[in-house]
Amino acid sequence: MNSYQISREGQMLGEFVESQIHEGLQTGYFQTTYWCWTQGMAEWQGLGTLFQQPQARALPQPAMTPSVKAVNPYAAPRTPQRAHVAPIPRPTFQKASRIERLGAVLLDQLILFGCFIPASFMSEGSKVAENDQTMLMIVGLLFLSVALTNLVLIGMFGQTIGKKMVGIRIARTDDGSKAGFFQILLARNFLAQGLLYIVPLYGLIDICFIFGDEQSCLHDKIAGTQVLKSE
Repeated sequence: MNSYQISREGQMLGEFVESQIHEGLQTGYFQTTYWCWTQGMAEWQGLGTLFQQPQARALPQPAMTPSVKAVNPYAAPRTPQRAHVAPIPRPTFQKASRIERLGAVLLDQLILFGCFIPASFMSEGSKVAENDQTMLMIVGLLFLSVALTNLVLIGMFGQTIGKKMVGIRIARTDDGSKAGFFQILLARNFLAQGLLYIVPLYGLIDICFIFGDEQSCLHDKIAGTQVLKSE
């Protein structure tokens, strides 16, 4: 059964299944002017567009004692009224601080820099030329292991090694769920970060955006991502 996220005047009310939505419309808990969205929808739509507004319940009639003839002893028992389903609370997410994001970036850079440490020790020997091939192989293997580790962490948790150590993750802007692998790799890294080599002063502009109220860099806005604290 599909579940829908429901919003009222920009405020998220939670995520509900179809039976809860019908119940809410019938009791007046939801209005047809509220907005809803589910996986596969291109944009938010009004509840009245996807769900027909139920007819108003008839007012209860005064109880009357039926005559003996009016009672059918073979009638099926009445179905008990279903209790109102309480709304499912929407999980809240806390954005990563600027210090945490900076620390994660510095850790990732230090890890990459550490790949050159074996090469620096080998270059101090007297036979540098003989060690060139071995040095390149070691550095290449270290870079490859770091790259593969980051790819696995991004695909599974939306994190790099540095973000994993700090305890933050890359998530979707709309609902806080884990950002997709290609959304992070292509839109956030290759496309957005690639502008660094095309647009003048892009690196400075990108960093300045994090001082806004949303605490998101320009590459986050381009990719539709945000950085949150890990649960």
